[in-house]
Amino acid sequence: MKLNRFVKVALVAVASSSLLIAGTTTSTAATKKLKSIRVAAVVKGLDNPFFIGIKEGIEETALKYGVYANVQAAPGLNDDIGQANKLDSLAGQNYDCYIVIPISSNNLSQAIGKITKKKKTVINIDSPVDAASLKAAGGKITSFAGTDNFAAGKAGGEKMVAAIGAGKKIGLIAGLAGNVTSAARVDGFKAGAAGATFVGPVNADWDTTKALDAANAMITANKDLAGFFAANDQMAQGVGKAIKAAGLKIPVYGVDGIADALNEVKAGSITATISQYPYVMGQMGVEACIIAAQGGKVPAQTITPYYIIDSANITAALTNKSTRGYFPNQTPPGTYTNPYTKLIKKN
Repeated sequence: MKLNRFVKVALVAVASSSLLIAGTTTSTAATKKLKSIRVAAVVKGLDNPFFIGIKEGIEETALKYGVYANVQAAPGLNDDIGQANKLDSLAGQNYDCYIVIPISSNNLSQAIGKITKKKKTVINIDSPVDAASLKAAGGKITSFAGTDNFAAGKAGGEKMVAAIGAGKKIGLIAGLAGNVTSAARVDGFKAGAAGATFVGPVNADWDTTKALDAANAMITANKDLAGFFAANDQMAQGVGKAIKAAGLKIPVYGVDGIADALNEVKAGSITATISQYPYVMGQMGVEACIIAAQGGKVPAQTITPYYIIDSANITAALTNKSTRGYFPNQTPPGTYTNPYTKLIKKN
């Protein structure tokens, strides 16, 4: 696979079976003025800077259009019950549209069912809601915007194999057991690095310390490890520490492109991060909500951009174009498609 300077990877559509998507019709009876639109959002825990980026994208975009946005975060990155309680509380309030990112793929399905019964719009970003649990709860998703995690992982696998050679041994560090995002990234990486011998995956619950411990155990048991892939950057940071402590010089790839990981790529502690653009996801979520509230036809799904960031393009990736000092990786270092903006009516 030939990659350009920014290692831009072709994006493919999310499989239609991964989400129960409403398709495009909205549930709002009458077109609303921008200033009267109310949006609620429930994201994952802000203990991961990635979700701070999404929160900022939602809030900034709402401010730009003059709509009201209430962003609630799960008490912690792995607190699926706490997150569900947040959405359940908001479901009983008067919002036109809800933006959701489930922790466990099905933990928000019951609350989404309640929202759907009230004929309100639900926009799903970043991590897809499980289709079976959503159907059972009577829920409906109007639009999905997020990364094709399988394709992103596959690009990382191809890139690592090109660097270390085929048939080598690679350690895999996954997130939460049963998490659809983690599984897609790991499976994609394995497909991209086909022919390698894989150790793991071991679940480290998205946690830096747990990933450090898992990597230490892998290194001790496998002296011939040639690389590591972690399903998010915080775990990649833990792996990087384990590798440094062991005196090894082998590549470590993470996923997300959080600020700390970008700095570690710059310093050489992490080899690469498959960078997503959470601010863009938040932006698209709000814009989809606006289109729905205005009675427009909402695109059923949009695949958001990703780039592999390594020593070749880290300087460009660290450039912060925000005037408010927000997440350094607000927009990609290249073009991408946003089908939502042009559908918004300025009123």
